[in-house]
Amino acid sequence: MPTIFDAHTFALTAHAGQLDKGGEPCMRHLERVANAAQTRAGHARLIDGLDIDPMRVMQAALLHDVLEDTPRTAADLRAAGFEADIVETVTLLTKPQSRIAYSERITTLIAAGNLAALLIKMSDTEDNLCPTRIPPNAAFLRERYATAFERLKAAAATRGYTGR
Repeated sequence: MPTIFDAHTFALTAHAGQLDKGGEPCMRHLERVANAAQTRAGHARLIDGLDIDPMRVMQAALLHDVLEDTPRTAADLRAAGFEADIVETVTLLTKPQSRIAYSERITTLIAAGNLAALLIKMSDTEDNLCPTRIPPNAAFLRERYATAFERLKAAAATRGYTGR
């Protein structure tokens, strides 16, 4: 069974040379999201008593942009040995090929009821709210991400999550 190191290596290789919205190597965003998601999952398990594995959440968080931003596929993840729940979470977090509104994507993710995906998307959205990742003239992005974060947090709360 792959480890966090394997997920990190897979993501690092898949995203080699890619820069994120802030002009930094994409891997930095993935690492921030993975650390925040692992912290949230730890809270969910230890404080809220929910059945969630923080290490598996961290693996999925490291991989959360792989299907969307690289040529890698879910079959590639399975071939690398990643468990079905991790591949499912990554797939849920992947922007569909058909163009749909961001708010609809959040609605679909919430409807899926996957706590790991909710915690990862909360962490991703929170990272996207960082001022260095949003251009100064893009207030609409700040609003979009802030609204999404609150919706995701409320959805996670309905599943028993009490963290921030």
